[in-house]
Amino acid sequence: MTKIALCVTILSISSYLVIPLPFTPIVLSMHTVMVNLIGLLLKPKHAAYTILIYLLMGLIGLPIFSGGTAGPGKLFGPTGGFYFGFLFAVILISMFKGDKFNFIRYAVVTICLGIPVQHIFAILFMCFYNDFNIKAAALTVSLPFIPGDIIKCIIASVIGVALNKVLAKTSYAP
Repeated sequence: MTKIALCVTILSISSYLVIPLPFTPIVLSMHTVMVNLIGLLLKPKHAAYTILIYLLMGLIGLPIFSGGTAGPGKLFGPTGGFYFGFLFAVILISMFKGDKFNFIRYAVVTICLGIPVQHIFAILFMCFYNDFNIKAAALTVSLPFIPGDIIKCIIASVIGVALNKVLAKTSYAP
């Protein structure tokens, strides 16, 4: 429970670290780093609980979504797809991270599973809410962010390897 609580906390804090962009309603945030890190640190069920708790906290009005926003309008709005993508991404990352603390594997899993899942949900939500076609939605919420998301996956992988090695030496091993 402690690891889940800490992961909810770091995910919530990461939502305040944002850079608005003029060409899209999406902001650059540290969410991707933290979502990937949660998947790399926790078991699939615990990672899912972490994201579910985070989503429920934001849904009831705690200002923990990007830029300190909250509520059903944010969660179920045009950019809400990322939040639902977080849930499925952490489960997949956690399932496929392997048992060894390997940077290459972590990076491949977060880049090849985490990014696509998050972006697919974001694209689908943007299509639904803004009546965009797939191409327009991808150009708005996905393609411009892929290089930065890859960098965030690499950062999460470096931190994940280091933290998992430390946690393995304690009685709180993942």
